[in-house]
Amino acid sequence: MEDSGQQAWSDKGQAYAFIQPLGARTPVEIATSRVLGGGTLQLMVQELWNQAIWEQLSGMAGTNNIVEIFERLAASPNYVTAQTIIKPPGTESNPSKWRGKIYHNVTIVNIADGDTLTVGGLDVSKPILAAYTHSTPLT
Repeated sequence: MEDSGQQAWSDKGQAYAFIQPLGARTPVEIATSRVLGGGTLQLMVQELWNQAIWEQLSGMAGTNNIVEIFERLAASPNYVTAQTIIKPPGTESNPSKWRGKIYHNVTIVNIADGDTLTVGGLDVSKPILAAYTHSTPLT
């Protein structure tokens, strides 16, 4: 899994601006947007012989393409969350030492539905791209 993180956002592309009044030799301040954009999760999933990679995700069984996934997610009355949990060695029985993130309002936005077949290829790792609106620390 790869988390892109959330960057400061602006509809102008750059989330900060130098404020320099007429006649000033240098900017007098830097204005920042103070708004976070969404983030993405790149999930690498091992494909199984009997189902598409995205069907391994909860509630996605029986979907055949990205549009059906969009429809399935839109039909759900609940928002989807995902989480990462990092358990340092020796802390298995002490959850207070774990850390991680909860990703909110997760939506699958791209799936790998193509194939690469090789002689002797025993396993295939395929990406799923998901977007999220915000994250919170795991507590």
